[in-house]
Amino acid sequence: MISALILAGGKSSRMNFKHKALLSYDHRNFLEKLLDTFNDFEKTYYSINKDQNFNFNNGIKIVDSFNNIGPISGIYECMLKLKEKYLFITPCDCPNISKELITYILGYVSSDYDAFIIKDSKGFIHPLIGVYSKNILPIITEMINEKDYKILNILNKINVKYIDLSQSKFNDTLIKNINTEKDYLSLTNDIQENIPFIAISGIKNSGKTTLICKLLKKFKELNYKVGTIKHDGHDFQMDNIDSDTDKHIKNGACGSLIFSKSKLMFLEKNKEQSLTKYFEYFNNYDFLILEGFKNSNYPKVEIIRKEISENYISKKNILFYVSNCDEILNDSKINSIDLNDTNKIFNEILKYLTRRK
Repeated sequence: MISALILAGGKSSRMNFKHKALLSYDHRNFLEKLLDTFNDFEKTYYSINKDQNFNFNNGIKIVDSFNNIGPISGIYECMLKLKEKYLFITPCDCPNISKELITYILGYVSSDYDAFIIKDSKGFIHPLIGVYSKNILPIITEMINEKDYKILNILNKINVKYIDLSQSKFNDTLIKNINTEKDYLSLTNDIQENIPFIAISGIKNSGKTTLICKLLKKFKELNYKVGTIKHDGHDFQMDNIDSDTDKHIKNGACGSLIFSKSKLMFLEKNKEQSLTKYFEYFNNYDFLILEGFKNSNYPKVEIIRKEISENYISKKNILFYVSNCDEILNDSKINSIDLNDTNKIFNEILKYLTRRK
């Protein structure tokens, strides 16, 4: 049996001391995304240091008892609690590691080695991405007692199987560390370079769907091909879409397509993937509009509705606010447009999207 550990206890000094685990990416933060990716393991742990204070229900929190000795502390603490024989380890700043790569690595696990560690296409060893046997706990304990905290030194003391990505279908982007603010900007730009898009955000009942529908009519009048993506945090039920299609899925079909003279719909049971992956469905579209994603770092327009929105939901990458509140519209420090002025809202969004093409 194998469990997983996400190392999230670093100081993030190269990220200007922002907790990398909490950086927004793909409508979640790094740690949430990794916890979702690791949800097939027996247990998933995440280690933090004493100065951090965050909790996630779908992971087991471990707090480092040592200060400032690096990731060896999180590995040590987890192995003390570990009942399984092996531990899959990854740092929280590798948000793009995939289930497919994890399965590939696990395929190498055997009793012949103490660790199974990734080596990238340039031959660089990644000691924090791979599987370790719990049998090495005495070696880690001895190293900590001797004040030797380098993870690479562990590998010199145990029997290691190196997994060379250059001999696989996987590329180095899956294991890229996001260490600096420049790395993070590049990561978010990777999504924005696919298709020009914008998010329409706001709290529940603020009018997101209504505004999007008005905007879509405007885009259609100008012959733009526009798609929409909405993330359903409550996991929509297929029987709300089509009862026959739902029966096919429930009785074993992996995918089901329904079509008529004027439209088609394809449903497939699948694990949640990155937003970049979903963009592939819209490769020949001009623009995309996302509904929601208020906590993301994506470019967004946020709706502030009277008696619904008590305050701004997010200040992350806001292009402008849309509101029917006089205090918002009359505040010269806030870039806002009247909620009823659909033409102006549309023109501002179109200007932004066409600049991105």
